[in-house]
Amino acid sequence: MHVGLLISGDINQQSGGYLYDRQLVSFLERQGDSVEIINLSRSGYLHDLLCSSIPRELNGLQLDILIQDELVYPRVFNINHRIKKQLNCPLVSLVHLLDSTRPLNPLRRIAAQWAERQYLRSVDGVILNSAYTLEKVNDLLKDKTPPHIIAVPGANHHEPPPVQATESCPGTRRPGLNILYAGNVIHQKGLHVLLDALGHMDADLFRLTVAGRLDMEPAYVKDVRKIIKRKNLQHTVQLTGPLDSSDLTTCYLKNDVMVLPSANEAYGIVYIEAQRFGLPVIGTLAGGAGEIIQHGTNGYLIEPGDSKSLTELLTLLLNNAEHLNSMSRNAYTYYQQHPTWDDSCARIRGFLAHTIRS
Repeated sequence: MHVGLLISGDINQQSGGYLYDRQLVSFLERQGDSVEIINLSRSGYLHDLLCSSIPRELNGLQLDILIQDELVYPRVFNINHRIKKQLNCPLVSLVHLLDSTRPLNPLRRIAAQWAERQYLRSVDGVILNSAYTLEKVNDLLKDKTPPHIIAVPGANHHEPPPVQATESCPGTRRPGLNILYAGNVIHQKGLHVLLDALGHMDADLFRLTVAGRLDMEPAYVKDVRKIIKRKNLQHTVQLTGPLDSSDLTTCYLKNDVMVLPSANEAYGIVYIEAQRFGLPVIGTLAGGAGEIIQHGTNGYLIEPGDSKSLTELLTLLLNNAEHLNSMSRNAYTYYQQHPTWDDSCARIRGFLAHTIRS
């Protein structure tokens, strides 16, 4: 197959969605397919909505099928019928998270819902990363979703952890409760909720490592630093910035639990990543985290913003090493039963071939 992948910005950006895109490209190329990555430069949201010209990056392409990362919807929602005619091939959308499900102001949400609805009606198929994402697409389209599949993200893209990672890494992890927040520092991911929870604990008994980009929402990062200072957590909280795969592997090995109290996580690749290293995970009831986290078994689910419950759960893990070790083993067992990237990408490849034939 000759496959096109239309994305917004650089595919090497550090986020779960772009990681998914990279894994898919790698798999298709290993199967002998050729993949053309088409980067759309980002303009303002309103500018993209109003633009009606076909992006020049699509000129002259000869493709069997074009995959569109759903992030490009503002630019193509009203011209996909013309793109399909120009390329003479089917269009498939790869949906990581609907823009309209994110925290937005009311007018922006209405615009996103309208444009995403038109966009999803313009494609021949949809690839989804979770049952939660399918539910939201069904809600948007009133159960008139195009042909689709769910292909969940894998987690086997890091170096394999040593065997002792599944036994709480004795001699590797530091004393006390070592907590990892693995995600970009943006309001949606809920770092402020975690910091509020930690403000009610003895700072001498835990350490928090925050691994993720600090440049996406500068005002929010500034607020986070103020919270850290106000709660006297300067010596127990470390903001590392983004980490490469090797450094993130080391980070997983040095921690006991991963916490990402996101307001809306469509799936959460980092939840599976953490369980590969034997870390129980704490997420929220919002979004798709419940598809990964079995409450009380391999982690916990809290209501978004519920810092009080988060304090109680972290205190439990701090004071009950046997319980923490049991959850660590359960987390690793869950990971072992989870599909690999090749499993999921093979499903996608089969779906693409079927769409072309249809």
